[in-house]
Amino acid sequence: MSSSVGHNSMVMAVGTAASRVTGQVRTILLAAALGTTGLAANAYQAGSTIPQVIFTLVSGGIFNAVLVPQIVRTLKAKDAEDRLNKLITFAIVLLAGVTALVAALTPLLVRLYVHAGPDMLALSTAFTFWCVPQIFFYGLYTVIGQILAAKDHFGAYSWSSVGANVISCIGFTVFILMFGRSSHQPLGYWTTGKIALTAGTWTLGVAFQALILFIPLFRIGIHYRPSWGIHGIGLRSMGPVAAWSLGIVVAGQISNIVNNRVLTSIPGKAAAAQHLSQFDVAGNASYQNAYTIYILPYSLIAVSVATAVFPKIAQAIADHNIDAARGDLSESLRNVWLMMCFFTVAFVVMPTPIALALLPSVSVKEAVLMATPMSLLSLSLPISSAYLLIQRTFYGFEDGYHPFLFVVIQNIIQIGILLVGCLFISPSNWASLLAFSSAAGYILSFPTLLIMIRKRFNGDIDGKRITATYAKGIIATLVAIAGGLLLRYPTYALFHADIEPGSGVRGGHMNWLQAVGVCCVLTIIIILLYIATLWVLRTHELMPIARTLAAKFGIRLPGGTDTAGRGNSNSKATADGNVSQNTTKRTAQSSPRNDDSFCQIINGTQPNAVSPDRSFARTEEIEDAGIPDNFGVPDEPDVPQNDETDGSNGSAATSTKKPDMSQETTVSDSPSATHGAKIEDMPTTNVDSSDTEKKGF
Repeated sequence: MSSSVGHNSMVMAVGTAASRVTGQVRTILLAAALGTTGLAANAYQAGSTIPQVIFTLVSGGIFNAVLVPQIVRTLKAKDAEDRLNKLITFAIVLLAGVTALVAALTPLLVRLYVHAGPDMLALSTAFTFWCVPQIFFYGLYTVIGQILAAKDHFGAYSWSSVGANVISCIGFTVFILMFGRSSHQPLGYWTTGKIALTAGTWTLGVAFQALILFIPLFRIGIHYRPSWGIHGIGLRSMGPVAAWSLGIVVAGQISNIVNNRVLTSIPGKAAAAQHLSQFDVAGNASYQNAYTIYILPYSLIAVSVATAVFPKIAQAIADHNIDAARGDLSESLRNVWLMMCFFTVAFVVMPTPIALALLPSVSVKEAVLMATPMSLLSLSLPISSAYLLIQRTFYGFEDGYHPFLFVVIQNIIQIGILLVGCLFISPSNWASLLAFSSAAGYILSFPTLLIMIRKRFNGDIDGKRITATYAKGIIATLVAIAGGLLLRYPTYALFHADIEPGSGVRGGHMNWLQAVGVCCVLTIIIILLYIATLWVLRTHELMPIARTLAAKFGIRLPGGTDTAGRGNSNSKATADGNVSQNTTKRTAQSSPRNDDSFCQIINGTQPNAVSPDRSFARTEEIEDAGIPDNFGVPDEPDVPQNDETDGSNGSAATSTKKPDMSQETTVSDSPSATHGAKIEDMPTTNVDSSDTEKKGF
């Protein structure tokens, strides 16, 4: 398999897409079996989330920071197989011990994360017991998967999560055929057999996802045999590396505990204060389903781009070519911003139809309950995606401190807004408040992140071009939102659909075909408005993307590749298509490279940007694995090695050590504080396990 960034990116993107599709089917079946409101739905979400939280702590503290970075080093050693056997054995023993401990402490952990009545606590505990073994298999999947990634075998690593989703889908299908929809059933209804068909089959799927990787491992010549001993597997490298990594995870989990307790308390609080049924308020399950949908564009676009671009930026930094790194970062920030702004428009204009189109098993009332959290979460989508790219850049500088600092600031803002808001806002609106606090945390802390990354580039991150593109994207977003909202209800009428605004209890009428029709029409409207506004504003980044999309339909747009005012750090194309070497170093003004390279990454045609012996690990895989996104911690850290750069100016020229590109830069799938579940590079706003990575789960 080619080690080119574009090829590996495409393999991961296709695998992620397949996992998302099957995961979405799983989400639909889950909603059909347990609903999105009520005792069963909320308890299942809580129970399946807790084991993922524990794994996030373990993976952030030692797996991503210590064991994963050792894999490539180990593969280059003369006694590689023996060291790998020791590493895998150590991981198995560690994971088995943690899993057993969590199983013993499950009742206490449930009380820590769940703030609800006795029935909710009892059912959440039962679901958690069945999900606890996932900790062991998630960890095994991470270690074996990273060995395959280091050997440039991404296929099985990318696709095994599809099998996990399929197995879980079979379990939910059997449950529905045998028992039907059980969203309103009391605690006594949930026998061991019923819980096994729901939570148990998901655990079986996660086990399959991990164990199946031993087959490709054997095929590449690595035959695992238990080997005891810790010498030579990199434990001495823990120290500050593991400390910053664990610090980011712990900060996120503190936020996650607060957020989970708020979400799980909503039904009881709303019943006591507002006399509302638990089926008429958005609680933990409603929020998690909204998050599952909201995170899709982040996972498919932002994570894929960050995974592909990180080796290029890290290599440029290692070569002391700050101009090249600046250009790659600027280009990625600008293009991803424009794409994420469009998805923000879509989630704001048509959240209910999107929920009904993607989750046909939910009612209009349930979709309406998801709509507001989904729209509010989407406000941070462009910024959380930018954070992911900047975080990876910090890792290229071997800097784990500044990502940690940002997470702390973001979580403090988010928790502060949430707790203060709960004093003044009715419990029925707390899920929306959580979504708002998450978005606000990102937005308010983002300027601090920009200041920190500017110091790494000696005060210049191509700010004028980035600011101009961001401003144009915001203007286009506002225009498209205004036009979409203006035409939303006429579009509903066109399809004879009716959704009463703000009537989460009364609902309305919109079937699946109507929802799909509304989404198609409104999507065309907002695309035209968004693209037209960017065109009028003469947005340079629009043209490469437009040319790439047009080429897929055999349309040739005029203008060719616009390289005016910009250079290429390595080569430039001549008129006849030949490539001549350009030894001129990029200047601050010319650093942004041709934006068509961004489209090459998306299409899988980007040339190799990193030397063949420097494998990079998959970032979103855990998310694909169905693991949560750090529950609020954007992108679980796998903090690079000790930072040897001069903190005062951040110049790469002061670094004498190349970044370890073998590290897994995972999450988290992935916007903000808690909510969710995925270790993928995700924003930190998820607290679910069904999101499992929310790639499909």
